[in-house]
Amino acid sequence: MDANLTVKDLFSLILFLVGIGVGIYFILVLSKINKILGQAKDMIEANIKEIDTTIKQLPDISHNINEITKETKHTITDIGPELSGLVHNINSISDQASAITNTVKTTTDKVSLTVDDVTDSISDTAFAFQYGSKTFTDYVNIIMEVFEAIKNMINKR
Repeated sequence: MDANLTVKDLFSLILFLVGIGVGIYFILVLSKINKILGQAKDMIEANIKEIDTTIKQLPDISHNINEITKETKHTITDIGPELSGLVHNINSISDQASAITNTVKTTTDKVSLTVDDVTDSISDTAFAFQYGSKTFTDYVNIIMEVFEAIKNMINKR
C-alpha cells in the first residue's frame, strides 16, 4: 500500500482535525451554558413568589423614591440661604473667639509684668528696710515711695 500525501491533502487533514477540535469545544461550551441556564431556571422557580411580589411593588418603590427626591430637593433649596448665614456666623464667632483669646493673652502678659514689677519693688523695699532706715519717718517715706512706684507702673499700663 503505497499512498502519496500531497501538501494539499496534509492541510486538508489539519483543517479537518482543527474543525473537529473546535466543534468539540463548541459542544462543551454549549453544555456549560445549558447547565448555567438550568441553574438559573431552578433559582427563578424557587423564588417566583418573591420575584412576583417585588415586581408588583416596583411602582410604589419608584413613587416613594420620587417623593423622597422631591422633598430632599425642596429641603436643600430652603436650607441653602440659612446654611450660608450659618457659615458666616460660625466664621464670625471663630474670629471673635480668636480676638478674645488674644486679648486674654495680652492681659495676662500685662498682669504678669505688673506682678513682676510689684514683686521687685517690694523686694527692693524690704532690702531697704533691712539695710537702711532706722526711724519711723524713714519707714513711712519708703512706704510712700513704694505706693508711688506702684501707682506709676499701673498708670503706664
